[in-house]
Parts: sequence; C-alpha cells; structure tokens
Amino acid sequence: MSTRLETLQRLMNLYAAVEQMHSTELQRLTTAVREAQQAIAVEQCAAQVARIDGRKALTEGDRVGWMMSETQQETAGWRRQKLEEVRVGREELSDAAREQYVASRLKKEQMKRVFEEMEARAQMEEGRRVQSSSDDLFLSRRRWTDAKEKTEEREEMKAS
Repeated sequence: MSTRLETLQRLMNLYAAVEQMHSTELQRLTTAVREAQQAIAVEQCAAQVARIDGRKALTEGDRVGWMMSETQQETAGWRRQKLEEVRVGREELSDAAREQYVASRLKKEQMKRVFEEMEARAQMEEGRRVQSSSDDLFLSRRRWTDAKEKTEEREEMKAS
C-alpha cells in the first residue's frame, strides 16, 4: 500500500507543478493584457495632446502646426486601433490560460482528495492490522494460560 501512496504522492506533486506552471502562464498573459491597456491609454493621451496642440495652432493661425497635430492625432488613432487588436488577442489568450489554470487546479484538488482518502484507508488498515495482532497475542496468551491451568488441574487430580 505504501508504494501506491508514494506513487500517488508523486502524481499529486506533478499535478501541483502543472498547476503552478499554468498559474505562471496566466500571470504572464494578464500582465501582457495590462501592458496593452496601458499602451492604449498612452496613445489616447497622445491624441488628446495633439488635439490641444491643434486648437492652439488654429487660434494662432499656424497652419503647419495644425497639420502636424492632425497627423499626430491620426497616427495615435491608428496605433490605438492596432493596440486594441493586440489587446483583444491577448485577452483571448488570457481567458484560455485562465480556463486551463482552473482545470489544472481542479485536477490537483481531485488528486489531493484521492491521496488523502488512500492515506486514511492505509492508516485504518494499519490500525486494524495492529489491533488484530494485539488480539491474536491476547488470545494466544489466554489459550496458553487456560491450557496451563488445565494441565495443573489434571496433575492435581492425579496427585489426589
């Protein structure tokens, strides 16, 4: 039974390692999504700054400055759009990693329960074995003393 427990222990450790690997992957992908969101926010700020610069250029009559700000706004918008596509892709990967992590966690918990049940059974069987051995020892002593008493009684009867 102990070899089964050792095998289950190794298997449980393997499931724990897989869960840890999936957890690390999920963290990595969650960080990638967060980075994409931050990059989008940076592009939104750049577009806003370009709009403010464009209004300022218009009020000052600076046509070249206004055209530059329009170009900067368009560029920021284009980059933001591409970053949105990247973010969506990363979120899909993150969602898949989350599902994989949850599945591996469930498997690890199931394996842990199986191990604990097997360990409890092994302890119970060991307890029964010890009790049985103790009972056998008690019964053999009892038989020995009963046999000894009968022998002594016969010897006393013969002697009388």
